[in-house]
Parts: sequence; structure tokens; C-alpha cells
Amino acid sequence: MVEEVFPSWTKKRKRDPLKWSTLENSTKKRKTTSWSSSKWSELQPELMELIINRLSFVDMLRLKAVCSSWNSTAQSCVALMMNRAPWLMLPSYEDNDDLTRCFYSLKENKVYTIKNAFEDFHGACCVGSSHGWLVIVKDKKIPHLFNPIFGNKSIELPQIPSATSSLIGSNVPYYRVTKAVISSDPSRYNFSVAIIYGMRPSRLAFYNHGDEEWTDLHGEHQEYCDIIFHNDQLFALAENGSVEAWDFRKPSPKRSINLQPSSKEVDLRDYTSDERFSTMTYLVESSGEILSVVRCIANYVNHEGKAIHEMDLPSEPCSPCPYRTLQFYVFKLNFAANKWENVESLRNRALFLGGSQSMSLSTGEVPGCEENSIYFTDDSWDAIEWSGHENEEDAHGGHDMGVYNLEEKVVKQFYQADKWRIDPPPFWIVPNPG
Repeated sequence: MVEEVFPSWTKKRKRDPLKWSTLENSTKKRKTTSWSSSKWSELQPELMELIINRLSFVDMLRLKAVCSSWNSTAQSCVALMMNRAPWLMLPSYEDNDDLTRCFYSLKENKVYTIKNAFEDFHGACCVGSSHGWLVIVKDKKIPHLFNPIFGNKSIELPQIPSATSSLIGSNVPYYRVTKAVISSDPSRYNFSVAIIYGMRPSRLAFYNHGDEEWTDLHGEHQEYCDIIFHNDQLFALAENGSVEAWDFRKPSPKRSINLQPSSKEVDLRDYTSDERFSTMTYLVESSGEILSVVRCIANYVNHEGKAIHEMDLPSEPCSPCPYRTLQFYVFKLNFAANKWENVESLRNRALFLGGSQSMSLSTGEVPGCEENSIYFTDDSWDAIEWSGHENEEDAHGGHDMGVYNLEEKVVKQFYQADKWRIDPPPFWIVPNPG
């Protein structure tokens, strides 16, 4: 039986307090009554799939523990589970506990705690999440694939390639991964991993399971914003809006798309030319279309949430004015016309953006998600690292998360954090029992 825990700080909430559970006890078998007249363990797979599709992730784990037949059927329904809303991975709420992770479920408004989830990866940095597995880098060079929710499974990858950066000197080896994505469930041992690495210029590389090293993709651009896998192809979005794709159906990927679409229909110069703002761009596949999503971030905000210049920051102590996301713009790629077209509405879709592989889900199939909205986490890696060196009162980073509705054009909170500094920063992950 799941143990419910209510920490003292949640008592301050007047409505909808978060439910807390420890996930360690969720798979223990309960005592059941033997029904000699019923063959409940022999339910038809089609009926079992209908049942599983209505269960929460933790209830599905309990179902797997009932008998071998149900466990086998549940394993075959992993694809159903992967189409659900991702969980938000958060650090422990206990001070000086770097090994525990908390996982917030949007559907259940509930937080699950996994003790010692990062026991083997103390201090590791998360650089990606796909198919229920994290891509983490240990000791700055050695990446692993890691399933923290189910079984603490991990797969070691070759050392990431070194690059050089114009910011720190052309002869200095530089190890930095800004984004990593996985082509398919690594538990099937037939997968590829792609990364954006280096900085000014950034580069693309991939690893096929079983390879001894990473292979460079030799992209044509200097800076890449985002990458996604879709239909056995790796799509890469460059800083100038260009899109490249490589076909991964063969061991040696071949470039299949190289487009330089015309400029976006919406003028973003108010953000790109104003020193008060920064922008980040994401690549998303949604209902078969390729989307570019521009995130507009105020570098500093006042207490009213409006963007201000750095020179206008308050001088009094204990007045944090950290960066904050204010707006999003969405565009779809018209392949035939070779241009980006403005998207006014996502209709019944919800996008999930951040350090993980971007996702688009149908809100009709994912209870608890708001349609025509963008759920986002903080992946401003440079700002997070820089702001962490400030004094304790002003430290921030990892805090910039919320949900943005395209019709209302406002950012709301889907999870209420109680501090400005969240380290390590929150990450989306889809629970994968495979």
C-alpha cells in the first residue's frame, strides 16, 4: 500500500494540497482472496489493454505484480503508457539530500518520492530525456542512459567528443552537451542517441547502440538550437531557422532534408533586438507537422512581472529579480513552400518543452493537461549556472517553469515551487516500466 506523506509546508495550502507518496512501496503485493470460480488471471489481452489505459502509472505497477500473465500483458502495453503526460522530476525537498528525487504527476496532482534514485550518479548533470530514460553526464565526460523510476537501470555510453569554443580559446578541449535525444526505448537495445555539443560553434554527433565512439554528423551550421527524433529521422533546428534531417534507418545516417525556410511571419525584433529579452527556440513534432516554438524570456523582471533593464534593478538586498518566460510564438514548417507559417492555436494539443525531447500530446487522451497550451521547464543552462554563484539570498535558477496558454497569452503555474533556486533544475520524464 502506498504511504501518504504530507510535509509541514503543504499545510499552508488552503485548496488542492499536493498528495505525497513514496514509490518504494508501490509494487508490493497485497493479500487477495482466492476466487476459485473466476479465472481473473486469464482476462483477454484486449480487455486488459482497456483497463491498463485507465490506470495511473503506480496502479499499473501494482497490476504487474499480481501475476505473470498480467505482468506480460502490461509489458506489451508500454507504448500506451508512453503516450501519457510526463512527470516532472524535481530534487529532494530535504536539505543535503542529493540522491533522492521527487516526481510530480500532473494527472494526479501528486508527488512520488524515490529514495537514493541517483545513488550511482551523485553530481551528474542531466542533458536529455526520451522514452522514459534520462541522458546524464557523469564527471563532465562520461554519459549514461538512466531509468530512475523503474529499477534504476543504466547504460554507459562512450566518452563525449571534445570540442573547442571561441569563448574560452581555440586550443582548449571543451566538453559540453546542451541537448541529447534517444531514438527509441533503450531497453530494447536497438537505439541511437544524438547530441548537440560544444559552444560557438556547436556540433552534432550520434551513437548507435554497440558503437565504440560517437560519430560527427557534419551539419552545415554554426549553432544548433534543438534536435528531435521522428519517424526514424533526426531533425535539427539551426539558430537561423534552417532545418536539417538525417535518415537513421541505416547504420550510417544520410542527410535527407536540408531546408532554409524564409523568415517567420511574425516580427520578433521586439524581443531579439531588445537587451531586456533573450529567446530560445525548440523543435517539436505535433500531429505529423514540424513546429518551431520561440520562447521569449525577460532577463530581469520587477515585482509586477514586467521586463526591466539591468540598470533598473533594485539596490536593496533580498530582492531577487530573476529571468522569467513571458510569451511563446509557434510556427509550422511548410515543406512545399519552404517557409515557417504562424500557428494561432494548438487546438486540443499540449506541448512539453525543456531539457527533454520536446513532446506534443492530445489533451483528450491525457487527463489533467490544458489544451492549446505549452508546459515548460527551465533549461537556460548558462543562466542557471551563473545565477547559482550568487549569494544565497539572490541565488536563482531552475525556477522558470509554468504553462502558457496561446489564446489567453498568459503564463500560469502548474506546480508551485517555494524557492527561486531549484538545483538540479526540473526535467520532464515519461514513466517507462519497460
